[in-house]
Parts: sequence; C-alpha cells; structure tokens
Amino acid sequence: MRSSERTQGATLIVSLLLVMLLLAVIMSVTAQVTLSTRRSSSDQESVLRAQLAAESGTALIQARARVMSTLLSAAQFSPADTPLVLSDLAAICGLSSMPPVAVGSDVCDLSALSGGLNEAGDARVRLLVRAVGPAAFAAAGLDGSTDAKRAAYWREMFSGAAGTSLNGAPSGATYAATYGLRPTRLTRSGVSEYRLFFSMPDAQITGAAGTTTRQVRLRAEQPGLNLVIQRPSLAPNALFTNHHFSSPEAEAAGNRITFTSRTMFSGPVHTNGQFRFIGKPWFGGAVTSAGCPAGQIQTTATGDICAVATQPGAHFDTTFTASSAMTPSPDAPTYCYGGNPDCAGNPDVAPSFPQGVTWNAPFMQLPVNGNDQTAAALTGGVLIPGNVTNLQLYRAAVTGQDSQRITYTTEAGVTVNLAVGANRKLRIQDGDGNWVPAVRAADGSIAPGSPASDFNGVVYVSGAVANLNAGPDPTVPAVAPFSGLTLAATGNINITSDLTYADPPCSGQHTRNADGSVTPATCANLNATNILGIYSSTGNVNLISPQVDPTSRLGNDPKIHAVMMAGTGAVQVSGYGTGTPMGNVNLIGGIIENYYGAFGTTSGNVQQTGYGRNFVFDPRTLAGVEPPFFPTSRTWTMALVTTPTGTTQPAHPIDLRGDTVSEAP
Repeated sequence: MRSSERTQGATLIVSLLLVMLLLAVIMSVTAQVTLSTRRSSSDQESVLRAQLAAESGTALIQARARVMSTLLSAAQFSPADTPLVLSDLAAICGLSSMPPVAVGSDVCDLSALSGGLNEAGDARVRLLVRAVGPAAFAAAGLDGSTDAKRAAYWREMFSGAAGTSLNGAPSGATYAATYGLRPTRLTRSGVSEYRLFFSMPDAQITGAAGTTTRQVRLRAEQPGLNLVIQRPSLAPNALFTNHHFSSPEAEAAGNRITFTSRTMFSGPVHTNGQFRFIGKPWFGGAVTSAGCPAGQIQTTATGDICAVATQPGAHFDTTFTASSAMTPSPDAPTYCYGGNPDCAGNPDVAPSFPQGVTWNAPFMQLPVNGNDQTAAALTGGVLIPGNVTNLQLYRAAVTGQDSQRITYTTEAGVTVNLAVGANRKLRIQDGDGNWVPAVRAADGSIAPGSPASDFNGVVYVSGAVANLNAGPDPTVPAVAPFSGLTLAATGNINITSDLTYADPPCSGQHTRNADGSVTPATCANLNATNILGIYSSTGNVNLISPQVDPTSRLGNDPKIHAVMMAGTGAVQVSGYGTGTPMGNVNLIGGIIENYYGAFGTTSGNVQQTGYGRNFVFDPRTLAGVEPPFFPTSRTWTMALVTTPTGTTQPAHPIDLRGDTVSEAP
C-alpha cells in the first residue's frame, strides 16, 4: 500500500510539472504573438505614413503643374514689349540677338542643357518673366511682385534633367522628389512665329517614415508640349478696328460707331477702343475690347499704344458702363431706358455674345508697313514698282490649263499678262501673244525665261491700285479654286467689280428670325482652298460706287470674297452717302482697319444711301487657311499648346495623371 501511495504522489508531481511547463510554453507563445502583433501594427503605421508622405509630394507636383498652366494662360505682352521679344527669344538659346533662321528650322537645341533654363542666371527665362506679370501671379496665390521672384519660379519649373528638389515633412514622415520640365529646342515655325518645345517627364516621389519607404510614380498625360510665341495673323477676324470711329474727325467729335439690331457678325470681333450698342446686335464669334478711351490711342515709334489706363466697358446708347458694373453680368449685359416696365424680361439694349465677350483684352497693334509682303514678293511673288492703273484677277483656261490670271497695267501704259496653274509655276504672255515660262528677277519683276519660277501668291504694288477688278467678265470668279493670293499696296486700292471665289466656303446670309434669334449663313464647304487677301498699308481699301464713278461695275448687292485690311486707313465705300440704296455688300471673309469705314447711311433701320452689310466670316481662317503672307499684329502673344503645328491648347491644365503605382523601393 505504501508503495502504491508513493507512486501516485510521484505521478501527481510529474503531472503538475508538465502542466506548469505547458502553461509556461503557452505564456511564452502568447507573449511572442503579442509582440509580433505590436511590431506588425507599428510596421503598418510606418508604411501608411510613408505612403501618405509620398502622395503629399505627388499632390504638390500636380498642383505646381496646374498653377503653371494657369499662369501661362494669362501670358500677355504689352506694345512696349514688341522690340524686346526677339532678343528675349535669343536669350533662351544663350544668344545676344536672333540669328537669321529659315522657317521650319531650329534656332537652337536645348536638350543638352542639364539645368534646362535654370542656367546663366535669369537670362533664359526673361521672356517668361516679361509675359506673365505680377497680377497673374497674385491671382494664382503666388508672390511674383518682383522680376527676381518670377524669374526664380520659372527657373525652378524649367530646370531640366537636373531638376529642382522638392522636400517636405508631413505628419512625422518625409517626402523627396526631383522634378523639372525639360526644354528641348527653340524653332522658328513661321514668319513671325517661334516655338519653345519641352517635355514633361514622369514624376517619382519617395516617402519615408523611419526606415520604411514607399514610392509613388505618376506619368505625364501630355509629355510633349510647346509654347508658341507669335505675332498672330490678323486674317481670323470678322471685324477688327483700331479706332472704333469712322474717322479722326468723328472721334474728336465723339460720334461713335453704333452696333444695332441690324448688326450680325459671325466671327471674332475686336476693337482697341470701346463699343457702342443700341437694340440687340448679334455676335456669333468671340468679342473682345481693349477699352482704350476715345482720343487716347497714340502713335509712337513702336506703334500705336493706349496713352492712358484702359477703361474696360461699353457704351449702351449714350451711357458708358464699366464692365464691373454691367448687369445682370459682364457676359450678358443689358440696359434699359427709364420707364421700361419689363426691363428684366425685355431690355432695350441687349447685345448677344453666344461665344463670349472680353472687356479687358490686350491692345493689339496693327502693322505700319508692308515690309513682310515686299520681302515675300521679292523672293517668291510679283513686285510691281509704282502705281497701277488696272489690275485684274480672274480664273481662265490658258493653253488648256485651269489658271489664275494676273494682269496689270502700269502708269507708263505697260500691260503684263501672267498666269499660274495648280503647279504654282509662273507663265507670261510674250510679245507674240504666246504663253511661255516666266522667271523672277532679283528686283521681283517677271520676264520670259526658263525654268519657270514658283509663285508664292503675293502681288505687291509699291504705289496705288486705281482699278482692281475681275477682268473682262466680272461674273467670272476672281480666284481660281487652287489659288491663294495676297494683293498688297502702299497706297489706296480701289475695287470696281465683284471679286468672288471659284469655290466659296459659305453661302447665303445671316437671318434674323421673328423671335429675335439669328440663323447664321451656311458655311459647309470648309475644304475649299481658294482665298484672297487685300491689304493697303498706308491708304484705304475703297469699294467704288457706280453712283460716283459710272465706270465702276460694282453694281447692286456686290459680292466680295476676301479678307480686306487697311493698316492706317479704312475699308469703305466711296460715295456711301450719295444716291439711292444699292442693297448689301455680300462679304465672305473679314475686315481689319484702323478706322471703321462707312458703307452707307440709315434712318433708324432703313437704308438711305450706299450699301448695307451682309458680312459672313470665313471660318477657315481660324483653322489656318489664310491668304499667303497676310499681315500680322505687331503685338506678340504666347500660348501653351499641345501640337507641334497649329495652336490647339490643352482642354485641361497640364497635369501629371494616369495610374498611380505605389511600391517599396
């Protein structure tokens, strides 16, 4: 019995020891699990903080890209900047002046600059500093009060492959990134156009929390962009006026041009002055006004300027209203005379701007000479010295070939007959009446010779054109279907017949409907390529009424298909205040003029003398179909674009977008 009891006691002791050992193991395992859980939670917290830090850096880079896009959209040069822009462009390349560079060629290759434009001090960003001023920076919430501060901003943004370091420490973690736009080349893309190409690299941001790191990578949505710096063509305007008066005398007397319910423009309309509205004029294109008050546009050595601070706004009948005070809004202003019981529902004055209106647009300088056209005529066109008594443009078959005829007679009585086919080769009628190849001499004159010279479309007259017409039969198109022409002259150009396209882009006229809305003319043939520009640099473009000159074949309801421009004068009807009404001038194109030329007189909405206006804007000019070497504004512009040609601007601010990839390095 005693032996059995001792055995049972030993068994109990062993069992207790085993239980205690098991409990110890369980407690040890539990402690290890607890410590592991705590370490895992700490690690997860570190990963999360590192991830959030990296994403904070990502948000910063994205915000910088958006702000830069906003700043560039506000880029604007003043007339005083005009003579400085070319030297600023040269400085981008590290040059002191712009070298002679052919259109389509690079001014310089910037891809080897590791620091991008962040080299040689501020010189390479001087153009950007000039274009984007303190007000634009303030509107974006940045301090750009000095040139130095704005230069520092642009140097950091265009800092090339070397980039600019971006660091931050949000919530106990840190992020780090190096980022900079990479300029690649400056190209002369047009006669008065340059492009600064740059790439937008992907971004990689590293976030760190303790020893834990995470990376976020973003790809550029628009990797290739460029800044287009140009003196824009004036062709894409339905109407452009420098002074919105009919003459200097009218401006001195305060007799303003008035847009009424008869006014219907389908394309862009701009004035450097201020508009006046009565009734309900309709504008189917963008409307812009620089707001220079009457009598304050002054001519300087660098072109016209507004001599005082501009006053954004417009005249509603006799009342001037600043844009800030327009009701119900500057985008859709109205005006009511006293006593109108339904002012809100039926205002007395209510211009319509379906494509928008800007009351503080840049002042755009008109060119003061025809130097560009002279140079083009010398190298690839036709240059005619002195006055021309008769100049004919018309389509005709020449030796079986569809041709553009150009015939002119000088003051000395010499007549020259030229023809150009779709191959753009010049031919001339010799003394025996035969059509033979023609060559261009160094002075721009044309004579028989071989091989035939190419024709770039420019005819320049260093004098006046007394009689511009469509040839023997004015019902024949003046411009062949393949032809692009610019007729430029220093003096007056007198139009004495219809001038039409063989293949017009538009037809019909704008129609005011019973409910007050407008149905625009039809412009469905936008693939047409024939186009005509008429430019007088120091005179007027005169449409000669047969009521003052019986030899004129302009007639009733004449058709003019052209973009017409008078740099220092007006596009006007000679004899507008004489005789009886003669219908409308049916224009397909646009008018650019120093003063708003008169076409006729009215009493209320009733035509009394001269012509009315049925002006249909040629929308092809907005797509780059323009008369060759047509004049450009003297004022430079800058825009951010997404295509190597054209001026397509980003639909959204430039950004780093797409898939976000998070990973541990």
